[in-house]
Amino acid sequence: MKLLVRLRNLLQFQLEQFMLRGVLSRLLVIACAMVLIAVSAGLLVYNVPHIGEAGEEGDPGSAIWWAFLRLTDSGYLGDDEGTLLRTVSTTLTILGVVLFVGALIATMTQWLDDTIETLEAGYTPIAKNNHILILGWSSRTAGMVENLVQSQARVKRFLDRHGGGRLHIVILAERVNTGMAQELKDRLGRRYDARRITLRSGTPLRADHLRRVDFEHAAAVILAGREFDGDGAGDEATIKTLINATGSSEDKLPLVVAEVFDANHLATAARAYAGEAELIGAGRIVARLLAQNTRNRGLSWVYGELLNGKDEQIFVRECPSLVGERLVDVAGCFDKAVLLGAARDGALIPVHREDGERVRDGDRLAFIARAFDDCAPTGAPETVITASPVERSERAARSRGHRRVLVLGWNRKLPSLLAEFEVYRRESVTIDVFSLRPIAERETLLARQGVRFAHASVRQIEGDFTSYHDLGRLSLADYDNIILLASDWLGSAEAADARMVMGYLVLAQQLEKVDQPPFTLVETMSAENAALFDAPHVERLISPAIQSSLLTQVALRRELHWVMEELFGAGGAEVVFRDASRLGLAGGDDSFETLRRARAGEDEILLGVMRGPETAQPRLQLNVRDKHVPLNLKAGDELVVLAVPAAALSAGEVG
Repeated sequence: MKLLVRLRNLLQFQLEQFMLRGVLSRLLVIACAMVLIAVSAGLLVYNVPHIGEAGEEGDPGSAIWWAFLRLTDSGYLGDDEGTLLRTVSTTLTILGVVLFVGALIATMTQWLDDTIETLEAGYTPIAKNNHILILGWSSRTAGMVENLVQSQARVKRFLDRHGGGRLHIVILAERVNTGMAQELKDRLGRRYDARRITLRSGTPLRADHLRRVDFEHAAAVILAGREFDGDGAGDEATIKTLINATGSSEDKLPLVVAEVFDANHLATAARAYAGEAELIGAGRIVARLLAQNTRNRGLSWVYGELLNGKDEQIFVRECPSLVGERLVDVAGCFDKAVLLGAARDGALIPVHREDGERVRDGDRLAFIARAFDDCAPTGAPETVITASPVERSERAARSRGHRRVLVLGWNRKLPSLLAEFEVYRRESVTIDVFSLRPIAERETLLARQGVRFAHASVRQIEGDFTSYHDLGRLSLADYDNIILLASDWLGSAEAADARMVMGYLVLAQQLEKVDQPPFTLVETMSAENAALFDAPHVERLISPAIQSSLLTQVALRRELHWVMEELFGAGGAEVVFRDASRLGLAGGDDSFETLRRARAGEDEILLGVMRGPETAQPRLQLNVRDKHVPLNLKAGDELVVLAVPAAALSAGEVG
């Protein structure tokens, strides 16, 4: 008995395995079942007289054909006579509906569904040239696609450099689903074009999946880091992807723009990829923006304007007619743009870094402008008199006093943030870090990243900033600045933002008791919460938007990375604000051009004007359109200038 049961189980198992091989196997099983039924029924009735018009008594072949016709076509049912024939033909017709119609249609339907699902899942390799490849899907991917679609003029110049064609974006995600396409549609609206955006399933950690998206023929590859994978895991995946990409092709490798959170891993990432690469230290850049914004209120407006790609943007362009001229002398040659410096050999040379610096052949000048064509020179160079070495030394030696900063929360950017405060030697700073992370663990992480404090005074405090009781233990009125950091250990941007919003509301309730609330800077993961921060002493910095903009703009023009490293990177130039009243400019009729010349004498680049909060005009006016009309500055207005290292350094100090 056991042997029979085992034999039955073996047959069932073999049949199951055979049917799971695919649609052809299932069709073969159905065909065999129909043949078996037709043969059995035909042998049962072949001796019955008048089995069919074409049949002859005693002919098994004709009887089997008679049975097969009734199994496959119910129209023959009325031709049969006699109880046995009608019973058998009725049974055959019912079995035919089940097998020939039901099972066959079900099998084919399932095969079509599986085929369509496989196609939608994106497992089919593509064949493209000069496409932009985005590796990985995250909460920032739709924003990066939107940035690329919006940058039509820059994209056109990019494609022209790579042989022309239309913009085509390919995204490699772990598992493609309909929600991803819907998110892109919601983000892009009418600009969404399924013919220009292709989704493919796979992981960049596998070389065969990189070939699936035609990695080697891409014009540029964007590799965003995994921000919510825990300490270091995101950078490990990035470096592994770069190694796989190197081995995925024997041809020339495309330009890769990769995001690295820990600046200590930049050198390792550079060694991992054999082709051209721009490695962006995202954590370090965002940390420096946070530190600078803490020291200069209103700076988030400037960063938002330069990085959103909607109005004023950063451009790089060759100007052969200016080769050989002093960099400081050509700054006034542009009526529709503001010259920042010269992009050369992987770095930006700011206008006032060295008085004798000249424009060289092959230099690409960097500008703030509304359009690429606005960066063409419109005038001749004019000699500019800059500050003397004595004046620079005196200015660099000035102290900015003492600052007390409270940091609420902890993420991977915090070590870079603390290191940034450490290098501001012209002001003393005391920083309290308030977080749930154990103090011993924090100190270990800081030590592993080589963060040491000789100038800044840092104190670690354990507590939950979303707890009204815990936050009440702090004397908030004693601080000059409060920084609220988004958590990166919650697994997603949505969860991080939810915790940040809760923490901000608790903080706002506590600050209601303070007569003069400290300036508060909030790092948020989404612009949807902007209405929450509508307070005179609060600014926000949307770090995912900044990181996405950096990646997409550098992918289209790699020299922009050199410019942004100088503007936003550690040790580079610094955007600062100069009070118009203190400079004696309030109520005057000075034009932008007049003030540009005056600030050039102080080794500063005039970028624009920040109007007072009660003005009816746009608050931030970068690259004023008409540079020769009076600005009509009033009390509360400020000049937005770029202080280059020559104006801010003394014996290696940054301030």
